[in-house]
Amino acid sequence: MTDPWAFGWTQLFTLVGFAITIAIALFSFRTFGRWRREKLEEKRIEIGLDALALAYEAKTVFDGIRSPATFHYECEDMPEEPGEPDERRRRRGTFYAILKRVGRERGYFEKVWAMQPRCMAVFRSQIEETFLLVQRARRRVEVSAQMLIDDVREPLRGHDNVKLRTRCEVDIWGMERPDTPDEVGRLLDQFRKEIEQKCRPAIARQFRTRDESFWSWIRNRT
Repeated sequence: MTDPWAFGWTQLFTLVGFAITIAIALFSFRTFGRWRREKLEEKRIEIGLDALALAYEAKTVFDGIRSPATFHYECEDMPEEPGEPDERRRRRGTFYAILKRVGRERGYFEKVWAMQPRCMAVFRSQIEETFLLVQRARRRVEVSAQMLIDDVREPLRGHDNVKLRTRCEVDIWGMERPDTPDEVGRLLDQFRKEIEQKCRPAIARQFRTRDESFWSWIRNRT
């Protein structure tokens, strides 16, 4: 009678089967881990590229908003004020057009707000301050335009008020003066530079890694 506890082919095949199963599981786990890392890197690159595109688009958006040329259609819906002279209405319309343009670019600013939490999830929460730069630039333009509209109604007087008016005009038009730098332009430049510093290295590193892997494969084949 055969001893059931004696080591034989059946036990050997069982052990081999276990070994193969474990090997397949380990290989699958490593493959899944590599696939997951690749997907995360792809998402990181996608978000980084979208953020860079928004940073570069900011200049075009604000150039349009801050253009000194005002067109008649931009002021057609401006509320009328009883007894307002035509000249005062025309001056008021110059600044009203700025506010109208900011509203027209609402879609861009909504994209910036939507991109902010995505970048925070990928590039750490500190990038939130970077995205707030473009919103601060927008807010400076809006506040300055409204203050200049109020100035048309009741002109500011005194040396300090003249300086304030000049500050507001630089904010909405970007034509800086020796004693009044373009703060809005500075915020936009800082926004672009910080987005580049935070997002571009991740993109460049990934493409460099792929390129190095390709040339390593070529060297191993030759």
